[in-house]
Amino acid sequence: MNYRSVTKVSMLAMLVSSAMHANAGINVIDNEKGSFTIGGDVEFDFNYMNFDSTSQDWEFDQSGRILLDFKGERVTADNHYLKMKVSPTYAQSGSTGLDDAWFSFGKQNGPDIRIGRFEGYDMFPVGQDTFVDHSGDTSDGLISDNGTYIYRTKEARGRNSDGQIMYSQNFDNVYVELNALLGDRSTLFSDTYHGQTVTKGDDAIVIRPVVAYTMNSLTVAASVERNLVSDSVTANGIDIMDRTGYGLRTTYSTDDLDVHFNLAYMDAVDETNSTLGINALYKGFGIGYVYALNEYENKQFSGWYEGDVEVSTVYASYHFTNVLDVEDFSIYAGAFHSTADEKKVKSGAGTYADGEDDQGLRIRFKYIF
Repeated sequence: MNYRSVTKVSMLAMLVSSAMHANAGINVIDNEKGSFTIGGDVEFDFNYMNFDSTSQDWEFDQSGRILLDFKGERVTADNHYLKMKVSPTYAQSGSTGLDDAWFSFGKQNGPDIRIGRFEGYDMFPVGQDTFVDHSGDTSDGLISDNGTYIYRTKEARGRNSDGQIMYSQNFDNVYVELNALLGDRSTLFSDTYHGQTVTKGDDAIVIRPVVAYTMNSLTVAASVERNLVSDSVTANGIDIMDRTGYGLRTTYSTDDLDVHFNLAYMDAVDETNSTLGINALYKGFGIGYVYALNEYENKQFSGWYEGDVEVSTVYASYHFTNVLDVEDFSIYAGAFHSTADEKKVKSGAGTYADGEDDQGLRIRFKYIF
């Protein structure tokens, strides 16, 4: 490593160290050409959990990561702007990851165009989700034949590794957003779908329009997500990306109270996935409930499971703020319990776990610097 590289690394280390002693990051550059800041957070968990699908024994482990947040912005005299953000993560396991990496441009109080890796509007907020897991799968991971699906209108929300572009704008009390994911969407599924091998076809274009209306403390939002490319993912020659999702969100928010009521519905090949969620946060205490109903058919994939599976998840947490009188240092205590039950089973072979009972406890230490 030459002298110039050593200097750059030393300067970066010094800036990050300085940021850790500030409340909201540190301004590295702030002049007529724009601003550049460094911030981030530290998050480590102690977990005590039991998952029926893997073991009947309770497990105890620790997980965590450090996130660095680099932001840049430039605003012109006529109120046009350019923004960027990159947020690498460093896990205690030694692996590295990436939350956000995006570039946006637009005009103040006007349209915004964002490209890169990011998340769009949250259509299914779960509140203070210190520890929320389900006896089944979500689009955070893979849709698999090993578990029922808890659909939450987020298959096209974002953080796609292949490509993403989004338009958004506020019109007084109305917010509109059109997000599009580009590329390989076979990563949404595991190796099989209803017992058939998953095959990638043409790259997909999945769109997700959102409209949200806010009046005083109340917000109502609606969304649809749909793939525009035929046969982008198939199983036994059948287009399994021929799926349409719908979402409805209602939020009531005041200084001390936040309440969310969410509905989501997915119409997919040989199955429908309906999910209801309600949660509340009051002065540091959060509680929530998620109910999912999957209805499976044998119209296009014969021989697979036919019947219903219900998943019920309850969770709660408490937020201790300003621990040791240090601003932005928090401790969270959280717990969840989730069960999956088969109903109206008619025929077919599947691996959905009837009576699966998952639960967990977590203590989280978090510091925002």
